[in-house]
Amino acid sequence: MTPIPSFIYKRSNQITMIIFVPIFALFFIALYSPFDFDRIDSDAHFLSWLNVSRELLVQLITIFLILIGMAVAAISRWLMALYTRKRQISYVHYIAWIACEILVMTLMFTIVALFTDTNKGIITLFKNSLIKTFLMLLIPYTLCYIYFIWQERVAQLRMLRERIAEDETALQAAYVQIFDEKGEMRLSVRREHLLLIESADNYICVWYTNNNAPKKVLVRNTLKQVAEQLASTHIQRCHRSYLVNLDHVKVLRREKEGIFVELGIVGVPDVPISKTYSDSIQKWLMTSPVEA
Repeated sequence: MTPIPSFIYKRSNQITMIIFVPIFALFFIALYSPFDFDRIDSDAHFLSWLNVSRELLVQLITIFLILIGMAVAAISRWLMALYTRKRQISYVHYIAWIACEILVMTLMFTIVALFTDTNKGIITLFKNSLIKTFLMLLIPYTLCYIYFIWQERVAQLRMLRERIAEDETALQAAYVQIFDEKGEMRLSVRREHLLLIESADNYICVWYTNNNAPKKVLVRNTLKQVAEQLASTHIQRCHRSYLVNLDHVKVLRREKEGIFVELGIVGVPDVPISKTYSDSIQKWLMTSPVEA
């Protein structure tokens, strides 16, 4: 048998149901007076013995009926919580459980009707109480289930949005976007494929790999502005004319002309490191984790 969704009987929803259903029933009884109190009208001695007015007695009985229903619902939902701790409950079992709640409440209301209604037979009182109890609980139970389903869908939608936002963040971290001087995106390349960025007058030359072959593209922008955009990445300034992806550095070579880094890719030039950036570049290369 198909189990019902667990959110239907989770603790917070059970508490909501226990509180909402009696409140709804109170307004329902006050507005529509589904229960008869004919015996109270015909038994003046009973009212004088209690020393209360009929209206007050009706209100007290109504509150008593509500408390009975609330007690039955609370005990039933507590038992359901114990039952569902180690097992799931199917739709058939859940409907049967609700039917048992209605039956117990009907029996309680029938007992009260024996003392408040006219001299009807107990079978008639039971049938009347069953119909009235079912109708009285149908609306609040339905409203609760609609609310629980809506609440669950909202929670699922929120989780989906968070997951999409996380995926977008991860995607943005995986790609490096290169913008032109007008702020328009001209190139988006995976971070591990970007090799270096070279200054070329009013342009920058972006070197990257595609199908393991080096390629380059010109974008109208300054190296300074691109360096600021990529400040939080591993694509760092190493020379006034170069940005290099430090993840691709294979060799650090010192010569008379200065320090150079090799990226180990045929067709890609060695990148010089100026004295201004040599300390920071060497420190990063010495402290960066080695890939397995």
